[in-house]
Order: sequence, then structure tokens, then C-alpha cells
Amino acid sequence: MSEVSRPPNVEPMTYNVEKILDAHTHLTGQESPGQILECMNACAVEKAFIFAPELDVATRHLTNNNLDDIRRHNDYCADVCSAEPDRLLGFCTLNPAPDIGDGDLDRAVDLMVEEAHRCYHELGLRGAGELVPTRWYPYDPPLLRLWETLAELGMYTVFHTGIFYDGRESSYCRPTYYEVAHQVRGFMGHLAHVGWPWHDECIAVINIGSKFMRSDPDEWGFKTDLSFEAPADWQLEVWQRSIDTLPPEMLLYASDVFWPCEPEQYREKYLQPQLGLFETATTLGHIVEEGSPTRKEYRDMIFFENARSHWQDAIREPQTPRSAPESIEMPNALQGHSHV
Repeated sequence: MSEVSRPPNVEPMTYNVEKILDAHTHLTGQESPGQILECMNACAVEKAFIFAPELDVATRHLTNNNLDDIRRHNDYCADVCSAEPDRLLGFCTLNPAPDIGDGDLDRAVDLMVEEAHRCYHELGLRGAGELVPTRWYPYDPPLLRLWETLAELGMYTVFHTGIFYDGRESSYCRPTYYEVAHQVRGFMGHLAHVGWPWHDECIAVINIGSKFMRSDPDEWGFKTDLSFEAPADWQLEVWQRSIDTLPPEMLLYASDVFWPCEPEQYREKYLQPQLGLFETATTLGHIVEEGSPTRKEYRDMIFFENARSHWQDAIREPQTPRSAPESIEMPNALQGHSHV
């Protein structure tokens, strides 16, 4: 029966999840706030973490390798998020790569500490991410100053873990490298992609951290997002091991979508597959029975409440993203490209 001939009493199917927060989305420099919100509205996504541009979507190479680009990307993110501050939750890009400090890691860290303060106080952003270690390790001693700054400001921080797009940075992104956060009380955020192909390592890191989080939330502040870093053959395995091992409050729905994205593509490529993986992994793992109130509770936690509450716990005050006085040109954006 065609859509045109649908009987009048038959309603269209809706998601079996009450609210949705997408904890991992990327700006590319070629979208408008209206395009993002149109997709979110059509797909029942209430809120989204919005990461400042940092990748050339054609080559997948990082484009945050100089201070001018970093500042421009952060200005752009604040401008986009200013259109709907309660829904578009903005994250600045920071990259303390030695090259930014003329080969001096300490100088690069100092510049990123300054930029974090600018993003918080001048741009009104409350998040930092997705931060990708670029020829620096998260545990390098000078980096501790940056992590302390983000914790003191109350900026929710997202780190990339696992294989990286450009084939250059992966060895810096092992999940255990972020255990340095234990040294910074109040540091909060999440590790992206469950660290694939080091997903067992990431699950172990988050599982140990969950014990600290329950006894003293300021001692360990990481959760993990389930965005599609793993190829198709590994996606169910990553979901299965995550939901079998970790407390449900440690898992976050995330798409890793690059804006702009059409609603149909977002539903078909990101949201519905993740809902399906949740249902399958929960059933196969005998976590909670199908149709039970607890199944619904877990679904609502992973697809909305875990990220929302973690964001609220991290930030000191609501974001107030600053709109730009004039249009910001993004030369690294590939004009006319749609992420597929």
C-alpha cells in the first residue's frame, strides 16, 4: 500500500525513544544554523554537541594546524550556535601541536590555554572538542596545564580515541593515554568512538573510571560515545561489549555526522542503525527484557539523559555563544560537498 493510500487511522511510525541528544557532530564551514536545526527537527533530535571545524571533508586532513585557523574556526562555531543556544551546544577546537608554538610544546600549550580562556569568556562556549592529539601525547607534562584550565573553566571536553581519518595521528590516540585526567579533579567529558580498534582498552578504561565516578565524581569524569568509528563488521561487537561490560550511564549516542545533512540521510545512516544496534545488543546480552520499563529507561539514558546530565555537571554556567558581526569565511570548507 502506498503512502498516498494510507488509511486515515494509521499513524506514521515514530522512534521508541523519548528524547535524543547527539553527542558528536561536526561543523564543516559550509552549513547554516537553519540547515542543522531543520535536520534536527525532522529527526526529533532535541540537542546536539556541535564541534568547531577541524577537518577538510575531502582529504580528512586536519585544518587546525595554525593559530589563525583555530581562532577562525572557534569564532565560526560560536556564531552558528548563537542561533539556538539551548539546542546547539558549541565546542571549540584546540590543538597544542608543537608547530603552533614554533616547535616549542610549552609555547603551544600556553597559546591553547589563552584560546580556551578566549572561547569561554569572549565567545561564550562551554565545550572543547573533538580534540585530536597531533604529534603530542595527552600525558605530556606541559599538557597538564591545559587540562587544568579546562577543568577550572568548566568546559566539557571530548577527545578522539582510536584510528584517525588521516592515517597520521592514530598512535597518539590510545584510550589509556587519557588516564592523565585522573590528575585533574573536576575534568569532565568523554572519549569518542569507544576507541576502535582499541575498544577493549577503552571499555576497560571507562569501566575502571565508572567506579571512581560513583564514589567521587570529581575524581574521574569520562564517559564514551558510540559513534561509528568501527567498520560495519565491528559495530555490533563494539556495542555488545560496551553494553555487556559498562554501566548504562557511561554510554552516549553519537552520530559523528558532518553538517550539513539531509534528514532522510541522518535517519537512515545514523539514528536508526544506532537504535537497532542498541536493541540487538541489549537482547543478545540478556541485559534487560524486551518491552520492559528498564529497557526503555536504558534507551532514554543512552540516547539523551547521559549526555545531557554530564554536560550540565561539567559546565559552571550556561553557554552564551557570540554571534559574529559579519560573515566568517571558511577557506578550508569544500564548497558544494555533502558528507556521505
